[in-house]
Amino acid sequence: MTGTAAGGASVRAEVTRPEQVHLGTVRHTHLGTISTAVAPLLHGPPRPARVVAATRHAVHLATGDQELPALAVVTRDAIRLPNALVLPFSSADRPLDLNAPWAGFGSGRVVIGTVRFEPEASWTPPRVQDAFSPPHPARLGRVAALLDASAQPLPPPLEPRLTDLRHALHTDDAGEVRRAARALVGLGPGLTPSGDDILCGALLASRAWEGPLAPLSEAVTDATLRTPLLSAALLRHAARGECVPQAHSFLRALSGDGALEPALRALLAVGHHSGGDLARGVLAVGLSRAGATPGVRDDYPVNYPRLKPGLAARVITGDDEARLHPALTR
Repeated sequence: MTGTAAGGASVRAEVTRPEQVHLGTVRHTHLGTISTAVAPLLHGPPRPARVVAATRHAVHLATGDQELPALAVVTRDAIRLPNALVLPFSSADRPLDLNAPWAGFGSGRVVIGTVRFEPEASWTPPRVQDAFSPPHPARLGRVAALLDASAQPLPPPLEPRLTDLRHALHTDDAGEVRRAARALVGLGPGLTPSGDDILCGALLASRAWEGPLAPLSEAVTDATLRTPLLSAALLRHAARGECVPQAHSFLRALSGDGALEPALRALLAVGHHSGGDLARGVLAVGLSRAGATPGVRDDYPVNYPRLKPGLAARVITGDDEARLHPALTR
C-alpha cells in the first residue's frame, strides 16, 4: 500500500449529518480504555466511520475529523498507538479481524459492524515535552552504530531524501527543512511509509530538543492527502508530541535517562521498518542539535563500521514477528 490522496478527502466527503447516523444492531459489547488523545471523538453525537485496515490485532477507522483523522481499536498485545482504544484481551484470545462494511463512533462508544466497544477508563499516551536534556553526543554515536548494524536498511529512494533532511537540519534554514520534509511524506510502501516514520522521529526529537518543530509540522499539514490515513494520523500525533511508549523511552535514553541499548532494541521491534526509521529521524535531529556536520565521518557518524557479532542489537526473530502489530509491519 502506497501513499495516495484517497484517504482523508474521500472520508470527509462521506460524512453525513449526525442526526442521520444510526449505529445499528449490536450483538457483542467489549469494554476497554481509550487514549485521552482521541477521547473527544467519543464525546459528540454518533458519526459514521470507515474501516481502512483490519488485522487480528487492530482495526483502524477513518473518522472524517480533520485533527483526529484515525481511531484504532487494538488488543492488549498490539503496539499501543496514541490514538488507540485498548481492549483487555489478546489477539490470541479474541482476534479482531473486523472488516465490517460500516462503523461509527460517538455517544461514548465505537461500533464496528455488530460489535460495540465502550471505554470504561482512559489512558494517557506518552508525550514528549521540551524539558528533555540535550542528547549526549556519545549516545548519538552509539545509536548510529547500532542502527547500521541492526536496523532494516532504507529502500534506495529514501536514502537521498534522508540525506537532504540531514543537510537541511544542519543549515537550520526553515524553508529548506520544510522542503526536505515534504519530500519524505508518503515515501515508501505500507500503512506507515518509511518517509513518514522518519518524520515522526524528527518531529518528536524537535519537540524534545528545541529543533525546527514549526517547519516540520508545516510540512505534514496536508498529509491526509499524500499518505495512508493511519500514517497521516500518527504524524499529527507526533507533531503534538504524542507517541508509542517505545519512542518515548528511546528519546529519554538519548537524553541520559535510562539504558540506551534496551530502549533502542524495544523501538526496533516496532514493525518491520517503522522503529528503525523513526530512530533515524530522531538521530538526524539529535546530531544537528549537537552541531555535527553531515558527511564528516568523525563528526557525523553515518557510516560507522558494523559492530562485532554479538554486540549488535537483536531485532526480530520469527517468533517476535508473529507478536508484532501487523498494521505497522511491511
